[in-house]
Amino acid sequence: MPRYVYKCIECEEHFEVVHGIFEDQESCELCPSKSLRRVPQMPHIRREEVQEDNDAGRNVRRAIEENRALLKDEKKIRVEYKDGN
Repeated sequence: MPRYVYKCIECEEHFEVVHGIFEDQESCELCPSKSLRRVPQMPHIRREEVQEDNDAGRNVRRAIEENRALLKDEKKIRVEYKDGN
């Protein structure tokens, strides 16, 4: 059964009620008032996030190749000292 939120006009409190679609709440659960207003609720829509590249192995291989290229460039730039270090 659906859950609805009502606001009492007199005590200005909100409360939740579970009832059928075609039923209405007659009175406030917190005070004797019969002046209620149903509060519209945004429905929850679950969305699954889809990543462009889900394959972890592919991501690792790509990172290794990028780092390999960077290291190769660094070796070209590196100057060796006379003592061999």
